[in-house]
Amino acid sequence: MEAAGVHTLSATVVLLLISRALWYLVWRPYAVAWRFERQGIRGPPYKFVVGSMWDIKQMLVARRAKGPLDIGSHNYTSRVSPFFHKWTSDYGKTFLYWLGPTPAICSTDTELVKQVLDDRTNLFQKDYLNPSMETIFGKGLLTTNGDDWKRHRRIVYPIFNQEKLKSVSAMTSEDTQKMIEQWCTQIEKGNGQAETDMRCCSDDLTLGVIERVIFGENCKEAREVFIAGKEGQKLAVYAFADPPIPGFRYFPTRRNFQIWKLNKLATSKITHLIKTRLIRGVSGDDLLRLMLQAYMSKEVESLSTEEMVGECKTLFAAGQDTGASLLTWGMFLLSKYPEWQEKLREEVLRECQDDDGEAPRIEVLGKLKLLNMFLLETLRLYSPVPFVMRKTAYDTALANIRVPKGTMITIPIMMLHRCKEIWGVDVDEFNPMRFEKGISRAAKNTHALWAFSYGPRGCPGRNFAMIQVQTVIAMILRRFSFSLSSRYVHMPMYFITLVPRYGLPLIVKNLPDGEKIDM
Repeated sequence: MEAAGVHTLSATVVLLLISRALWYLVWRPYAVAWRFERQGIRGPPYKFVVGSMWDIKQMLVARRAKGPLDIGSHNYTSRVSPFFHKWTSDYGKTFLYWLGPTPAICSTDTELVKQVLDDRTNLFQKDYLNPSMETIFGKGLLTTNGDDWKRHRRIVYPIFNQEKLKSVSAMTSEDTQKMIEQWCTQIEKGNGQAETDMRCCSDDLTLGVIERVIFGENCKEAREVFIAGKEGQKLAVYAFADPPIPGFRYFPTRRNFQIWKLNKLATSKITHLIKTRLIRGVSGDDLLRLMLQAYMSKEVESLSTEEMVGECKTLFAAGQDTGASLLTWGMFLLSKYPEWQEKLREEVLRECQDDDGEAPRIEVLGKLKLLNMFLLETLRLYSPVPFVMRKTAYDTALANIRVPKGTMITIPIMMLHRCKEIWGVDVDEFNPMRFEKGISRAAKNTHALWAFSYGPRGCPGRNFAMIQVQTVIAMILRRFSFSLSSRYVHMPMYFITLVPRYGLPLIVKNLPDGEKIDM
């Protein structure tokens, strides 16, 4: 009797699990698709388990076969996200697609986008969706929600104040000066010119600064965390193609083993730095000091050690990648458009003439209007983050569309930045003068530049990135002229941020002695 009872219970449990799986993988997706279709929202059909992921993978493979873009083309949306490009054409501004069995709405409707990003009720939450991403990037200020986000914000936000911006400018200047000296040596050995990969230089520059912003110094452990993070990013990108099976990140696959190993390394290194700082004493003006001060004061709203580790990982990834991407594409555009390189050089030499060869002060950077316009246009054409995502916390109405709980909302920034209805017929052209009267008057929509997102969850480090890139470009323009190497291949690629697939090789030359200002 007892054995029969156990078998009956086991059979009941198995039946419930199968029923739950069928509901999640079959019935619910088709029911959700039917409800959306009744509201006029269509999209590619749901496919069992994989949703739209197989179609996405196939389109990405087909895209790679097309080869590079023309070097003068800035409309790369059909290459970076061929699926969004095709489905927008097929189904309109707002369409439904599937991340496995999870419904996702993608929209270029500016009213819908504004409603999502301007939300202050915690309805549209940040969610990695891919657990491997959370393992690599941590759960910090950029990805927490609700009360946790408010607690992280209260402790971390002071790192982004005006005084810290000045120190970021100074740190960037120091590291840029080292790069300039290396370039000068290479040019001397290269008979008047040198070739350098600006993508690598951008990574090194922004890494050196973010290390000191977080830990107050450059150190071996911080560099090892960065290396582990970069390796983890590659694996996390590939993990998007993994089957959407609950708990799949715990399966003993080769990629999961690699992610576990890298995460363990990064976590142990950051934990060691935290313990070392506690022993040495809490001082300095870096992120670690802010978090440890709250921790040592025994405040109710302080961060745990695990949360501090996550915050360091998050800022490492977001702070370094965003600035590096903006600097890389800025240098690409200045190389592609030498007339703008000359315009900006004239402005920098004019406004910085009182600096006596020193790096430009933050007050002077604010006077470089052409440089600011140029960087805004760079952000429009080559936004570091091509799209952002939110997840609905409960059933809601979004721009008159009834959206169920758990739906991912995708905002394709690079497509919004190429909307002729907003930006005009020259939307695919490089034209910094569109920002002559400021961001709010550059397009028909006041909030049309979404590169750093928008609203209460907008990127808190946007001023960091802008100050860094302004400083580096101003210092380079005062000393060098540069152009694209013949080896450059124009293939923008989404890799957490937007990057040139094969790097950015530049030919760098000294300015004539009568033009340059020595640093």
